[in-house]
Amino acid sequence: MSTFAGAQFMKAFNAFYYSFSPNVAEIVAGNPTLQAIVRVLIYPLVASLRVTASVYQLCPQAPELMVMVAGILASALVSVAYVSPIVILLKAFRRRVIASGGV
Repeated sequence: MSTFAGAQFMKAFNAFYYSFSPNVAEIVAGNPTLQAIVRVLIYPLVASLRVTASVYQLCPQAPELMVMVAGILASALVSVAYVSPIVILLKAFRRRVIASGGV
């Protein structure tokens, strides 16, 4: 929030996030199983944000640049944590379908 780029990102993120998160939080709050699942799913996100925050602090004399670097790094880490497993599963499924004589 201390840089223009960071403040603009947070403004856009908050508008998106708070458009749905209160409803999701209400549903999750009433279900212990969902609470456990959400915690497990959030750990990679929290870890990637901690790494990104550390990288941001490497160059305090260029905060605007570091906001951009941190944003790109966070996007890459989140992609690795959440998108890569889905892609791997889809490729394995496709190979299995092809091997069984399917599509």
